[in-house]
Amino acid sequence: MTLSILTLLLAGFTAQDSCSTAAEDVCSYDTTQLCQVGVSGQPPMQVEIADNFDKRARGLMHRTELAPHHGMWFVYNEERPGYSGFWMYNTKIALDIAYLDAQMRVVKTFTMRPCTSVNSRNCPSYRPGTNYKSALEMPAGYFAEHGIREGVQLQQCENKE
Repeated sequence: MTLSILTLLLAGFTAQDSCSTAAEDVCSYDTTQLCQVGVSGQPPMQVEIADNFDKRARGLMHRTELAPHHGMWFVYNEERPGYSGFWMYNTKIALDIAYLDAQMRVVKTFTMRPCTSVNSRNCPSYRPGTNYKSALEMPAGYFAEHGIREGVQLQQCENKE
């Protein structure tokens, strides 16, 4: 009986952490808030945390909108090479992306447009050209509106929800 309980617990843990890129699937993400270092008066960014392979692969695919100040933070255990980028396959909304170094300083930004091709190989990859430790996606235009550009440093801020 102990083995059965352990099996059920592990199955539940695996199901909660796993997700797929299929449109009908729903993924569950932890959330946090990100703020600019040294900047006050701006609302915090409410971000879902994509911190494993499946969640990063799914990302913001199939979403048709994001609430104001909401996005996704892609977190890696190790630094990623600059030739490793993001694409917009099955992503329905235009997004800004900021690649962040280990100190959460922005090293590169892009505005990415949805890729409407049914063939993923036809979708461009947005590569930062420099190593990064995480990436932040927000609705297109958000970075320009809020002064997020190369050199800006972000941090996790206290949740106020």
